[in-house]
Amino acid sequence: MHSLLTLVFAPFLFSCGYSAPQREAGSPAQVAAQPTSISESTRSGDVKALGHGGYICLYKTTFPLPNQWKSFEELEKINEFGSKGSDIIKAIKTFTTSPTPNLDTEQFQSLILAMVAQESGGSGDVVGDAGLSSGLLQVQLRNTTERPVKCDPNGCTQDQTVKMLQQGVYGHSGATAAAEAPGIAYWLGKESTGPSLRLYNSGSLPDRGDYSKLPDDKGTQSYVSDIGNRLSGVAHKGFPGEQWLQQMCGFQPAKKQPAPQQ
Repeated sequence: MHSLLTLVFAPFLFSCGYSAPQREAGSPAQVAAQPTSISESTRSGDVKALGHGGYICLYKTTFPLPNQWKSFEELEKINEFGSKGSDIIKAIKTFTTSPTPNLDTEQFQSLILAMVAQESGGSGDVVGDAGLSSGLLQVQLRNTTERPVKCDPNGCTQDQTVKMLQQGVYGHSGATAAAEAPGIAYWLGKESTGPSLRLYNSGSLPDRGDYSKLPDDKGTQSYVSDIGNRLSGVAHKGFPGEQWLQQMCGFQPAKKQPAPQQ
């Protein structure tokens, strides 16, 4: 997956004030050897520093641990969501219970904020995946009569903003399995953050040793790396695009999904 720029310099990581992300812990059968220093992490090829706004290509199971994330207040300042930003922040703060003991409430809220930046840039009227995904967290509702919350380009009401996030975080009412798009909280109750993000983005985890692997090319290959960078402080404004990520990191652009049948 490495492209022409393959050199990684530990001094660069220090100059950015960036702690090399550790591999996340899972069950004993899933835990790989933990890198113990920046030099070990870079030699293993699990990270590559490139300097586009501080973005670091995260490979395999490398993901920043919660204690390496920016605080919610820091992420709020870094990610400017325009005139509706305060409504989004208020809505995120309604999620006061983390679904996993691995994240405290603020860390859970930080994760939601990073996902909003990734999925929609804070625009509630965004529609993606040929019309299959919509809203702040690009929700897809499957096997249900419940409809995704949508709002017009003039902006969402506070109530719509809260309900839109609830669908992305908790899924639709009654969602209990992958086929029903249960939301990120469901996955966090079963997995650590990296695998949960892969499951949220593409619906399955094809390779526990590589969070960039996709099932049948469905999803965004850089998704887990992108969220890890956002949590580490890379701002939404100026965040690298698909072409840059392909050229510099080797992450392939997401394939366009076919339009839903009428």
